[in-house]
Amino acid sequence: MPLYRFHENHGVNVRLGEDGEAAKRTTSFANAISFSEKPLLPGEIFMVEVDEQESGWSGHLRCGLTQHCPSKMAALSPGDAISPAEAIGDVIRIPQYSMPDLTSMGRSWIFAITKHHNKVPRTIQDDDEEQMETSSFIQNCGNALQVGNKILPQSLLVKDFCHIDLESTGHTLFKNGKQFLATSIGSRIGMTYEIQTISPTEHRVLMHLIINGEDQGPSLMDNADLESPFYAIVDVYGTTKQVRIVQLNYVPTLQECCRMRIRTSIKENQVDRLPLPAKLRRFLRFESM
Repeated sequence: MPLYRFHENHGVNVRLGEDGEAAKRTTSFANAISFSEKPLLPGEIFMVEVDEQESGWSGHLRCGLTQHCPSKMAALSPGDAISPAEAIGDVIRIPQYSMPDLTSMGRSWIFAITKHHNKVPRTIQDDDEEQMETSSFIQNCGNALQVGNKILPQSLLVKDFCHIDLESTGHTLFKNGKQFLATSIGSRIGMTYEIQTISPTEHRVLMHLIINGEDQGPSLMDNADLESPFYAIVDVYGTTKQVRIVQLNYVPTLQECCRMRIRTSIKENQVDRLPLPAKLRRFLRFESM
């Protein structure tokens, strides 16, 4: 049984396949909002891979998190004489667009994925910005990414990782000599979030998008309700025709568990100071053996 699926309630132009693990837009360029079947816990990653594209449209998929429960939503069919934000009883109609329709309803935090520029702009200033920058929720560990207390190998986060060339400056990916874009077929986009404690009575929720193994930075989720669950949202929009869920049900080996325990106890620059053989220190740095 798959760990993650898309919810049975989705946009009118979406068709689910492969036991709910694939979402395909059947026509037009919109009305293709999809949700995760279950809510996500902090640090839990809902990841999709771009599986198919369709030329002739503008824009690409849109991803994020929402606190609108998909079980209480229904597709907006053509000809419905009702606005998307209007409810029939307890049911909210799924709008045509995630942006701006769903975001304008509140309780949704969504980003439009572009080919190159997906880093989260800084919107929090002064001491708030400093606290965000010092967050260690997601850390790059060479050939792995630490998310909360989990360490995931880049081979899970980047398709065909062994055939990808990583530019030495920055995180520019190349495959077969061509730049591997965030919107390319095979690109993997993950959504997760963290909860920061500001004081005993104040908390802050930050969303993270992980695109091809790189964290795009923390994004403040204004007015998030800690008492309500968070669902992943994927809008199969524009040139993106189909996405497929990447199941991150990775079971680490005993060696990797030991490495994880050591790496969560020391900083990166302390690895070389450990009284260990060079081969083991390379292993702790996630370098090729």
